[in-house]
Amino acid sequence: MVFVQFTFGGEERNIIGQIVNVNAGEKVLNENGKVDPKKLHLITFDPIGNTYIEPGEKVGNAFKDGLKIKNK
Repeated sequence: MVFVQFTFGGEERNIIGQIVNVNAGEKVLNENGKVDPKKLHLITFDPIGNTYIEPGEKVGNAFKDGLKIKNK
């Protein structure tokens, strides 16, 4: 299930749903047919600098590097 919260007309609204299908165009796939995040040209909001930024390079391995910090 997916929970999405947003504001519409000054009122907070909630939606709960289920993702039943996901599509990606060939332009964003790598040579193995997997989505390549760099080809998506994602942006995120930086509230400190009040700007939009594009994510950069890989900085770690999920579910592995965090364990090193957690186990200290």
